[in-house]
Amino acid sequence: MNKIEEIFKAWGIMFNPNDAQSELAAARMEICDGCDSKKTIPFIHCGECGCALKAKVYSPVIALKAKVYSPVIDACPKGKWKAVELKWQSEKDKKRYNDIHIT
Repeated sequence: MNKIEEIFKAWGIMFNPNDAQSELAAARMEICDGCDSKKTIPFIHCGECGCALKAKVYSPVIALKAKVYSPVIDACPKGKWKAVELKWQSEKDKKRYNDIHIT
């Protein structure tokens, strides 16, 4: 999935998330709230990539457990979401995103 496609899908999910998507987005936002790259002017966004956090946290890009130590493109440019995504995956075995893209 290219970055443009990821951004559009994240915005689409943000407008009508299911429970699993909302749960993961909340966990991601907790990480962003404590990150030194979070910027609030002129809007709340990631200082690394410039994306609006209110939609970015709904990105369908999820890290795979098998690729923890290999270089992957994460939705978070600093790779800070990987731990919460792996925990989220290991705790839940039911179907998650309707249109999930695993990196």
